[in-house]
Amino acid sequence: KYFALLMTPVGECNLYEYYDIAHNCPDKLSLLRSFFGCIANALQYVHSIKIRHRDIKPHNVLVKGDRVLLTDFGIALDWENLSRSTTTADSGKTWVYAAPEVARYEKRNTAADVWSLGCVFMEMVTVLKGEIVAAMRSFFEEQSGNYRFY
Repeated sequence: KYFALLMTPVGECNLYEYYDIAHNCPDKLSLLRSFFGCIANALQYVHSIKIRHRDIKPHNVLVKGDRVLLTDFGIALDWENLSRSTTTADSGKTWVYAAPEVARYEKRNTAADVWSLGCVFMEMVTVLKGEIVAAMRSFFEEQSGNYRFY
């Protein structure tokens, strides 16, 4: 595996910023629909080469034109030389997108990345339905007393 730092701006914005851009723009909303498969394929590829990202969130997805790029592998786990991807050690996380097992410091594996991806997808659907992500989070907090997705 190789490590690289790109010092030039790669994206025009991150996916979280794109939510606001797309909110009232039909062309951008249409493009947002195409991002589901792109991001899912990127994560599938990362898992296929035995890497767990461990911090999937819209801030780590860059948007450049009609392309999306999965970024920030700072806390990723390369488990190529391990027997499996399951770990229990604590690492950095973004609580809003963290899977329940991560938040409870239990054993976790690539499924935790898929949970986080589902959280991002829920935000994307919220924008596609004409709603604002902050309003969705407020709704969750009002209903459950928790700002997280579980």
